[in-house]
Amino acid sequence: MAGLLTNSERAQKRAEVAKLNEQAMSRFSELFEQRHGVNSQHAKTHWEMAKQVGLPEFRHEDWHYTPLNTVLEAQYRFSDSDVEAKDCEALALPIDAYRLVLIDGRYSSALSSIDMGPFQVSLLDNQDLLPSPVNSEIFLHLTESLAVQPLVVHLAANKIAEKSLYLLNISTGSSDKQATNISQYRYHLTLDANSKAQVIEHYVSLNDQMHMTGSRLTVEVGDNADFSHFKLNIENGQAQHFAHNDIVIGRDSRVKSTSFLLGALLTRNHTSARLDGENTEFELNSLLLPKGNEIADTRTYLEHNKGYCNSRQLHKVIAMDSSKAVFNGMIKVAPNALKTDGQMTNNTLLLGEKAEIDTKPQLEIYADDVKCGHGATVGRIDDEQLFYLRSRGIEGKAAKHMIIIAFAAELTESIESEELKHAVMANIRQRLAEV
Repeated sequence: MAGLLTNSERAQKRAEVAKLNEQAMSRFSELFEQRHGVNSQHAKTHWEMAKQVGLPEFRHEDWHYTPLNTVLEAQYRFSDSDVEAKDCEALALPIDAYRLVLIDGRYSSALSSIDMGPFQVSLLDNQDLLPSPVNSEIFLHLTESLAVQPLVVHLAANKIAEKSLYLLNISTGSSDKQATNISQYRYHLTLDANSKAQVIEHYVSLNDQMHMTGSRLTVEVGDNADFSHFKLNIENGQAQHFAHNDIVIGRDSRVKSTSFLLGALLTRNHTSARLDGENTEFELNSLLLPKGNEIADTRTYLEHNKGYCNSRQLHKVIAMDSSKAVFNGMIKVAPNALKTDGQMTNNTLLLGEKAEIDTKPQLEIYADDVKCGHGATVGRIDDEQLFYLRSRGIEGKAAKHMIIIAFAAELTESIESEELKHAVMANIRQRLAEV
């Protein structure tokens, strides 16, 4: 059949990818040594795991829809750029928050808040070991092993943070065509019992040059704690963004995490969660809006390990032009997780004739007496809705924008911070300007 590879062609492709993987891992090894990872037990442990896992081989199922050619062929280097205060303020959200600023993966005390309120912040000691991954993959291990200055944040028991913890991550690109800047951001947050906090994770580019961002946020939520998390990625159209966040949750807690992925040429965003206590309420959402030839891949992995927990997931995609979006979600219910109620939904709106969506919601249930479900929808703008709006005197482009914004509103309207909501909506409207 046309389009199928012969055995010899398949073997050749497999060999080509294996060679690219070997060369890329060799370059990452040089970065690991430059970072002095051998002096850090944590970095060394993850580098050994990265070598063991390796980069994905030809037609690896989990990477089938996310090409890595640009990553495998790039020559990466660490950057030690500085950012002036006025440039930082121009990129930052105008919110009253406890701010931590990292530039190309390095902590900037000059641009960060002096007063961190109830949060205790420290740099990771070289011999410290952070929690094991909930669900690991190669770029997780690369971030763990290459992150230059991981930050550890602690909120003590019974503390309520009145202001958000704002993690501003600024990456710089270089005009040098021979090398691409690489930045790795690593945070670990611990919320003790009966505490409450909100975290805003924000990724921006200082310029329009290509760069690679690796990010990882791990959160340990204590019993009866309240935690909300918002991620906003608006990096430039040349950026590569690989992220993997973990959330481990105790009993009687309330947790919400929402990601708005509105930038980068190539995005691969994982969120893994483990419900380790009973009576937990967990909400996990995302909004993707790829345009042009961008690829946005979002993945979730959720373990229900105790009974009487509820989880809700809503993942929305608006794919424009010739972009590609991928959603892969997994819910696992352990044998003793009785009375679990887990729901996962992926809704997609295709705006471009060549836009593509690949969706794969999954369930693995090993317990009786549970209520779990998943669903996915893919569609285009409803002609009847468009006709109705235009018959009311609304111009065609404005009518399309109203329908698209209404599609996203279920997620955007849930943002409590007006400043964050304004930033998300401004970026959505900017990306829709050409529709």
